[in-house]
Amino acid sequence: MVKSKRQIKLSVLMDKLCDLGWDYTAGRMSRSGMECYDDIMQYLGALKPDEHWNEDVYECKGGYH
Repeated sequence: MVKSKRQIKLSVLMDKLCDLGWDYTAGRMSRSGMECYDDIMQYLGALKPDEHWNEDVYECKGGYH
């Protein structure tokens, strides 16, 4: 693992993750990708525990609550 001297900005990370959310909403992510995405967004506080970025798409891909 390479250590960087630059500071990681949460706002930039959140912007990039929100952009990636469009792939989620469009159904282009695998179910496991959606689960990983939701876990990251829950960890960062953008989603509540057990919440999904897009409930309808998550259920259409076979995800369950």
